[in-house]
Amino acid sequence: MPLYRVSLNGVARWYYMRTRFAFTSRLMLSQPGTTRQMEAVGSSRFFLDAASNTLFKLVADKYTVRRHPIKWWIRDILEKRLLGGFDALKEWRANACIRRAGLRAIECRGVGVALNPFNPLGSLLAMEHLGRGESGADYFRRQEEEARLAFLQRVCDDAVALIRHGYYHRDFHYGNLLLDDAGEIVWIDTHVKRLPQDARQRRQTIVAMLSPTKLQGERYRAFAEAYLIRQLAL
Repeated sequence: MPLYRVSLNGVARWYYMRTRFAFTSRLMLSQPGTTRQMEAVGSSRFFLDAASNTLFKLVADKYTVRRHPIKWWIRDILEKRLLGGFDALKEWRANACIRRAGLRAIECRGVGVALNPFNPLGSLLAMEHLGRGESGADYFRRQEEEARLAFLQRVCDDAVALIRHGYYHRDFHYGNLLLDDAGEIVWIDTHVKRLPQDARQRRQTIVAMLSPTKLQGERYRAFAEAYLIRQLAL
């Protein structure tokens, strides 16, 4: 993979990056207000390349060499970087899986891993920046009850398509999707995992995917469970 110099608010870092896009070898990234809003609801860092309208999601290492040297070496260096199990690559592959299931997902333009093992932002994912989209969470909060249920049903229809493809979303909530200008759902955070083959375990996994906290209340979780059971004949 080619080596890129990535400047984060003026601080240069180096990443090996596989791309589907004609990036320059020296990227100058900044943090407008929209990226800081994204960071407020998640654990990743977000930067924007205004020249290409590309959003960069940088995932921090879980451990530090000073506090947890053994875990840092095993988890963040050996497993993630040397063996290719880093978070951005998993999301890159999950994005492709969601697309194969027929769902709309954010366009991924590149994936990379830090050259320096002491760089705490160990991996990055470059994706199309949908600046005019509305967060699914914001949309859900401002709707009346009937519209909320209709929206949740649409989200569950996407879940049904993914489940029939053999996968489920590991972080199933409204904040992981955007509504574009036409009101269509676009998945922006694509943590998926293959479903068990055993029918009983499969049903348990699907039900466990639904959280009252993430779906904004038990009544919405129960609605989603009943809908998925009907659609999938579980």
